[in-house]
Amino acid sequence: MINSEYIKSMAFEYGADLAGIGDIDLYEGSHPRQDPRQICPTARCIIGFAFRIPKGIIESMQNGSQVYNYTLMGVKANAEEKTMIFLMRMARIIENEGYEACLQRTSPNIRVRDDHGTNPEVSVSYRLSKSVSVDGKRPEPEVLLDFDKAGAICGMGTLGWRGNLLTTQFGPMQRLAFIVTNAPLEPDPLLERPICDNCGLCSEACPGHTISYLVDGSRYDKWSCSVYYRGAHRSNPLMHDGILKDHPEREKILNGDKKFSPEEAKSVYGELDFLPPTQYGYVPCLCGKRCDTECYRHLLEAGRIKPMKNNYGRVKI
Repeated sequence: MINSEYIKSMAFEYGADLAGIGDIDLYEGSHPRQDPRQICPTARCIIGFAFRIPKGIIESMQNGSQVYNYTLMGVKANAEEKTMIFLMRMARIIENEGYEACLQRTSPNIRVRDDHGTNPEVSVSYRLSKSVSVDGKRPEPEVLLDFDKAGAICGMGTLGWRGNLLTTQFGPMQRLAFIVTNAPLEPDPLLERPICDNCGLCSEACPGHTISYLVDGSRYDKWSCSVYYRGAHRSNPLMHDGILKDHPEREKILNGDKKFSPEEAKSVYGELDFLPPTQYGYVPCLCGKRCDTECYRHLLEAGRIKPMKNNYGRVKI
């Protein structure tokens, strides 16, 4: 019979860097379109897995020597190839014991009906404005988990100032995957101490000023982020005089002072083709992920996260 310790040990064996198990009852009161019990009605827990983004990839992007490799390896390979095979192998373990394993990988280009934002990492975001409930009672498809919230429920970390998951070893530097299952696994406790200390350095580091510092939290402008993520700023190492040369607000944009509406953002994407997108539709990151790198540096220096001591993922939480 499988147990929590065995599931975690196999997760590390198959390549996860963190693993945690969340109590499904913690989803009580959640929006139905984000509730894993709508995916697996008999679910007893949710298993979370984190895959780190190698520090060397981040450093090469920071020093300007390689900017495309972060998108290829840190984002695409982690979020697509690695997690797909990993989840299938973990599902086999669970279902061989007679339980269900509902695999949850990111759907980076899908937004639910009332989500008018975007994902800055992808070339196109589709909003499911035409989805309809099967019987008028169940939620409209797709049911899409909030991955950051799920990671916190699984005890792997806590939510940061702008709502992103910060884990105990990697801060913001990981990609996530989950399994919703009816296997009777012992859940991990929630972390009591927040990892984020609301320093606001992510806001200061963003070249497009897309994270606003507010007394009661933060405001994250995803549409403006999508433009600056693509490189519409002076610190972009591939910037040249021909980019946006006829745009009436070129100087304001390059200085990071332009706030974009969805229509304005989409209208300039075509001019920001410094590097090709991946076959999965991820666009190259040309902002250097300064929000996350500054966050990681601060958390490490403040002792709020502790990096792993080995290269083999043998982490117990």
